[in-house]
Amino acid sequence: MAVSQHIWHCGAGLPGDVLITDLRAYRYGPHFHDAWSIGAIDYGACAFTVRDAPHLARAGDLVVIAPGDVHTGGTSETPLGYRMLYVEPSWLDDHARALLGTAAAFDGPVIRDPALCAQWLTALAPEDMDEPGRAERISAALFALLRGHARAAGPMASEDEDVCDQLRARMARDPACAPDLEALARAQARHRTTLVKQFARRYGLPPQAWLRNWRVARARELLRGGLPLADAAHAVGFADQAHMTRVFKQVYGSTPGVFRKASVAVRLP
Repeated sequence: MAVSQHIWHCGAGLPGDVLITDLRAYRYGPHFHDAWSIGAIDYGACAFTVRDAPHLARAGDLVVIAPGDVHTGGTSETPLGYRMLYVEPSWLDDHARALLGTAAAFDGPVIRDPALCAQWLTALAPEDMDEPGRAERISAALFALLRGHARAAGPMASEDEDVCDQLRARMARDPACAPDLEALARAQARHRTTLVKQFARRYGLPPQAWLRNWRVARARELLRGGLPLADAAHAVGFADQAHMTRVFKQVYGSTPGVFRKASVAVRLP
């Protein structure tokens, strides 16, 4: 089991983070990102789930996963190489509105389009390039993806906020919080176990697992800004740096130290 290569490109002028990796008998557990995940499969095959539905992406395919969608990932039978962009939702939304006049949606996470995949592999190539040039390549690839495979997103269903929504909103506002699930359940005349199951059905993970994932997403922002590892761990509510490192690696396949080192390297003149 190994992740043999990780290269992160991070910078204030880029719309997110780029991950280039080679996986050997490696699996990611259930997790989510607060960004759009757009990946180009270079070689091998990726067996993964999104919202518990199984999928398989092969060389020449693109994988597109929306922010907040709980998914797994990893190798199938052979080594897997891919390049993944975690693109800020606002950046994708700006491109979608320019092209479609509204937010975008995709019919499925696997897009079989070898020519488009090749364009994305080039856009995310690990070569020296200034930030405007990199952003221009990614922007062109994003427009091509939207033009060929996106549709206008429908209106969001309006529902009255319930205790699950309130719990998620509270944890999102303050990742360092420690919500009292027992008290929340009692206030709604529910059993704690019922609340946990209802939350997991709606958001894909039980509340504590969702909160751990959200904490590393927020820690990633702090690390990108140059905050030391221990300070970032404390700021988002982890017990210590080691705890943050374990969860960070489960979600991103790399340690926060590797991520911060790449972020600092980009900021150096």
